[in-house]
Amino acid sequence: MLSPRLRKFAAAVVALYFITIALFYELPFGSTIFQDVPGNHWAIYDIEYMYNEGFMKGRDKEVWKFYPEALMTRAELVALVLKVEGVDITTLPQPTTQKYKDIPVEHWAIPVIAEAEKRQLIPFKDLKGDQFEPDKPVTRGELAQTVVQTLNIPVDMKGAQNLPDVKGTLYEAAIRTVVANEWAQGNSDGYFKPDDQAKREQVASLFARGLRDTRPDTTKGGDK
Repeated sequence: MLSPRLRKFAAAVVALYFITIALFYELPFGSTIFQDVPGNHWAIYDIEYMYNEGFMKGRDKEVWKFYPEALMTRAELVALVLKVEGVDITTLPQPTTQKYKDIPVEHWAIPVIAEAEKRQLIPFKDLKGDQFEPDKPVTRGELAQTVVQTLNIPVDMKGAQNLPDVKGTLYEAAIRTVVANEWAQGNSDGYFKPDDQAKREQVASLFARGLRDTRPDTTKGGDK
């Protein structure tokens, strides 16, 4: 039988456990990681996969909030690409020269973009000269291109035959490929909407599905 002192200690440990659960989780219906990703969220398993692999995390100081419906910028997407490639973006040196003139010298992504440029991992096809627009939200078409390019997926033009707004677009081949692989699909209205801005939940979902199919033994990547 436990002594009074041990009983008090055990009770304190149990109380601390439940306080932690109450503060950081939304059980029994919430995500086991992020407070703002409910258990019935359509992309919960993909979001948690990306977190567990070290590729995506919470935003700002709210580390337990994923902000699934927030948009992702070009700079953030390039940083994600490097993480998927196993690059620790926190150790990248500041480049001595900067190709893109519209990126402020104090911008956090300068070394990230420079490294991606060196590795030929920039996915955007509409870059004009020295303009990158690092804080511009990415589109669904750009997201498809990024996944196909990063994971070296063979182009499959058989997908998205029933989506009328895909043909002739800048990222048609990539969109058809992710649809053919069943990693993405059209919206409920029968369109893919390649020019719509991509949300963080969509980014997590498309990358997670592609990674699980092509890199089942992916090791955890770096994170900042």
